Amino acid sequence: MRFYNREKEIELLRKLKKDFRVAVVGRRRIGKTRLVEEAFKNNLLTLFIPAEKTEAEIIRDWSKEYKEIPPVNTFRELFEFVFSNVDKVIFIDEIQNILKVNKSFIFDLQRLIDKYKPKLVVAGSLIRTMKKMVENYRTPLYGRFDIIIKLQELKFQVIYRICRDLKYSFEDAIKFYSVFGGIPKYYELLEKVGKVDLSEFVINSFVNYPRPLYEEVRTMLKEEFGREYKIFFSILSAISRGKNKLVEIANFVGREPTKITKYLSLLKDDFEIIEREVPLIKGKKGIYEIRNNLFHFWFSNVWAYAELIERNEEEVVAEKVKNNLNSWISFKFEDIIREMIRDKLLFSEFSKIGKQWGKIPNKPKGENTYEIDLVALNEKTKEILFGECKWKERANPKKILEELVEKAQYVQWHNRERKETFAIFAKSFSKRIEEFEGKKVYCFDLKDLERLLK
Repeated sequence: MRFYNREKEIELLRKLKKDFRVAVVGRRRIGKTRLVEEAFKNNLLTLFIPAEKTEAEIIRDWSKEYKEIPPVNTFRELFEFVFSNVDKVIFIDEIQNILKVNKSFIFDLQRLIDKYKPKLVVAGSLIRTMKKMVENYRTPLYGRFDIIIKLQELKFQVIYRICRDLKYSFEDAIKFYSVFGGIPKYYELLEKVGKVDLSEFVINSFVNYPRPLYEEVRTMLKEEFGREYKIFFSILSAISRGKNKLVEIANFVGREPTKITKYLSLLKDDFEIIEREVPLIKGKKGIYEIRNNLFHFWFSNVWAYAELIERNEEEVVAEKVKNNLNSWISFKFEDIIREMIRDKLLFSEFSKIGKQWGKIPNKPKGENTYEIDLVALNEKTKEILFGECKWKERANPKKILEELVEKAQYVQWHNRERKETFAIFAKSFSKRIEEFEGKKVYCFDLKDLERLLK
């Protein structure tokens, strides 16, 4: 698959001259190696460190691949030669695996970097480990890197371009992004298997033997979390099932709330897998959400049926996953719309965007809460946008607006002076309206959204 996006990172790397040190941090399959190869092309010597091999075996493999590397016995000898004799960018891929192969070499690497000041790029996939290696002032490599690139997932608008090039529709792009997010590797896989339906691709990837992505995600997360992976899996399972508040998560896991705050903090700040979301307006009591679409889908729709999968009851699980897909896409459709507004693809006048929920006064318990998919604010002009997302054909905007206008009155924000606008997002509409009770209304269907992206 051709290389997409990453223009800023490519430009930054290609501007580097003489001696430089760069660390690239990002999850597996995010495209770190491809980025470095694209930036430096043939002026690159790549040294990949597998965690499963010994130091001697790794060096032997490198020597076979690169004839310029002489017979040596240790990492220290090899890198001393490479840093002083090879006039290329030295790329150490999956550098965190050094800690498993030869932990003490990190101290040697620090001294060699200080001595030779090589053109060096390192990359690593374990987020918490890499952050400790390159950002913690107590570690040997702290301060040795001029630039640290934290590679994020591709945005939906890029995934749409990829899917379009693979001859998929805009609707297909939304569906695939809802499950696989912005991880390039899975779209490369999509290209290899040829034109396929989402449900078929998902079932074959996660459920039907050999279910490669079921094992891949589990292995990836176990490696990230280490020995305490079970408690992290339990917390993420709780969040994926809608138990988003601290007390709900604690009850699901079977521990006191005070006993899991540490793990929530690690998942949020160190592993960067969850985020705490609060209502856009007057938000204090937050909820936890899984940031990554793939991990979120895996815990909600795959790991939830792990026992059935391990018993090879594939048909049962396949049916459950298929039945869940449409509601899952509907859920993630909201995220895509919010992203498009943040990127000024839909409205340019709003600076704050988010979800909104809260209490309805004087209503009985069970009927005293409201939730709005999308609220956007322009604090200078006191403009406020209320939006609802409906993943359905021939949506009736009048019925949706009646409910949305009622919910909007519970939002306490410059009530007497604000200018209200409403927007409905759907696959298609039974009819369109431009005004409701004196308020401006926008109706966006999939054709409108695709036209804006183009």
